[in-house]
Amino acid sequence: MKLLNKLVELNLVIDDVPYRKDYLWIDQPPPEQDPELGIGEYVAWQSPMHRETVRRVLES
Repeated sequence: MKLLNKLVELNLVIDDVPYRKDYLWIDQPPPEQDPELGIGEYVAWQSPMHRETVRRVLES
């Protein structure tokens, strides 16, 4: 939880993904989950670069 809070504070992740109801989107809504892009049900990375950077730091 501390890591998530710090990532949100640094604006690296969004922890409140907006509703994905079809009528709220002009085009198609984002996927419910896409691990390759870093999109989860409740949390999403701002960019793949941030995800990769944090992954590498945690691995070392």
